[in-house]
Formats: sequence, C-alpha cells, structure tokens
Amino acid sequence: MANNKKLVFPALIMSATLFLAACGDDEEVTQPVTDDAPEETAPEGESAEDASPSGDTAVTSDGQTYGFTDLSVEVDMPDQDDALDFSYEEERGQIEAEYENKIDGVDLTGDEAFNEMEQGLSQLNISPDTPDDEVISQVVEAFGIDPGFKKIEIEVDYAGGSDKNYEQTNQ
Repeated sequence: MANNKKLVFPALIMSATLFLAACGDDEEVTQPVTDDAPEETAPEGESAEDASPSGDTAVTSDGQTYGFTDLSVEVDMPDQDDALDFSYEEERGQIEAEYENKIDGVDLTGDEAFNEMEQGLSQLNISPDTPDDEVISQVVEAFGIDPGFKKIEIEVDYAGGSDKNYEQTNQ
C-alpha cells in the first residue's frame, strides 16, 4: 500500500504539469496585424505609399491599425439569441480574437478568428465622434450581418482611451 502512494503522488504531479502546459491562450493571434488589407486606390500619379505620411508598413502600436483597441459585437436574430458573437482585442502589441456564429456552427479563436474578421475590421472607419447609427450601419455592412437582426450590441474601446457602447433593437 505504501508503495502505491509513492507512485500516485509523482503521477499526479506529472499529470498536473502536463495539463497546465497544454492550457495555452488559444485566443491569441500569432500573425502580425498591419493595415495591408485591400485599400482604395490612390489618385492617379500617387502610389499607395505616397498616400501614407510615413509609407511604413511595420506593425503599429495599439489601436493605430483600426483606430480602436477593442471591439466586441453581439447579435441576436429573431430565431436565435447570441447568433453572432465576436471580439477583437489589442493590448501591448498582443491581439486576441474570438468569433462565434451559432447559425453557421462556427466557433473560432486566435488566428482563425482574426482571419474571419480581418476584412470587416479593415472596412470600419469609426471614431468616438461617429454618430451611433453610423457605427452600427458600418459594423452591419462590414461583417455582412443580416439587417433583420433582433438586437445588436457593440462595444468599442478607441485608441485615444475613450470607450463607447452602441445598441439597436429592431421590432
């Protein structure tokens, strides 16, 4: 019996160590985020780099790529609450992304979630001064959300430090 106790304790320690090592942060995006998404073409005679003050394509500091450091969107459809739920968070150069679409049975985290959202993120042109209805319209259009939604909630933390909540309920 004493011999079994000697074997159980080290096995328990090894199991706990392996379990903790396997528990990584799956939401973290490992690919660099730049503003290299498809852009509108520059006026004739100017290159896209000329249109940028620095012409720099390096990874930017928090919030400079999209104008916000955190975006969270929750959408209820008439027949499905929490039908769409996604978030993007940028902090200290690290990015976390989550994307869940219950209607299509999609649940992604990390790079896969970011890849699903990247095109929509790059289409947004919002700031704290953008009217609420315009922010909601841009999010709906950029992410291809069915305009027949029952309710949409959007939370944005802007690069300047302000944060705003937007909400719209349709009948």
